[in-house]
Amino acid sequence: MRVQHVSSAAMLMALTFALAGCQSGNQAQNTIARIPVVTAPVVREDISRTLSFSGSVEGIRQATVSARLAETIARVHVRKGDAVRAGQVVVSFDQSGPATSVRQAQAVYEDAKKTLEKYDRLFAAGAVSELERDARRTAYEVAKADFEAARDAANVLAPLTGIVTDVRARAGRQTTPGEALVEIAAIDTVRVLIDATVYEARALAKGMPMRIQSQLDSAAYAAGWVDQIASSADPDTRMLRVEALAPNLEGRLLPGMFITVGLELERIAGAVAVPREALVYRESGLGAFVVRDSLAHYTPVTVGAESGTRVQITNGLTPGETVVVLGQHSLQDQSPVNPVPQTAVR
Repeated sequence: MRVQHVSSAAMLMALTFALAGCQSGNQAQNTIARIPVVTAPVVREDISRTLSFSGSVEGIRQATVSARLAETIARVHVRKGDAVRAGQVVVSFDQSGPATSVRQAQAVYEDAKKTLEKYDRLFAAGAVSELERDARRTAYEVAKADFEAARDAANVLAPLTGIVTDVRARAGRQTTPGEALVEIAAIDTVRVLIDATVYEARALAKGMPMRIQSQLDSAAYAAGWVDQIASSADPDTRMLRVEALAPNLEGRLLPGMFITVGLELERIAGAVAVPREALVYRESGLGAFVVRDSLAHYTPVTVGAESGTRVQITNGLTPGETVVVLGQHSLQDQSPVNPVPQTAVR
């Protein structure tokens, strides 16, 4: 645990004014000898024991759209970040030149069609056998299928509804069959990837709820759950990969986005709690300065769960006591202090 040192110009100014108002006669001499501090009460409140991770977002389903032709790209219809529908044209190939695959396939198809029509007439006249006519029909059917396939391949369609996560296609560039052109991810549900230490992973379980929040967009958040926990650590990072799923109802969580994941491991009702900055380190361990009769008494404490800026105290403090939260690092046990409540300097 790292104890955060609070430095606030507003607090120090308030302390200065408080001291100035108290300095009169003999009382001023006593006050000058006392160390100004800011205090906060020890209270009972609900504390949540939480874990926090950083991670990234992926679409629940992802597809790479590839070229099926060795052709020149005529037009790219999408950009990275665009929303697309399944069946929407994302890339078009040039179909106008005589050397294109579509034109070549069309020429073969039209030639096979004319040949079949000729053999149909010859067969009707008894000039060719049925076997010869059927061979021409087969050649026609193959040419037709090849032409339709080439024509369909000239307009590359999105295979799913989602968000374009990458565009590699460029207008005017020649492609090769199998070359990746566009990547699309479905984002109705997103997959969240985080890395956890072995110790942290022991506290996780499949189905555990979590809150997912974008690190850049406060409006981009979702409630999800742990879906998978790797059974072995990455040999390089020594971390376990944890995958979570989250319905992306408003579509604000996008693939590639960096997020923060928070998980509530335990909620402790009515815990004895103090601000984190009340804790100080000594050779003997953690402690806090309790103010009684204008003296700061160093008191060893045992801490439990942490939640944000609040810490559970399992032993050492009692609700209703007052602890020092600013100025404590200048104190010794039973140092005389001039306390100002934290609420008075905010």
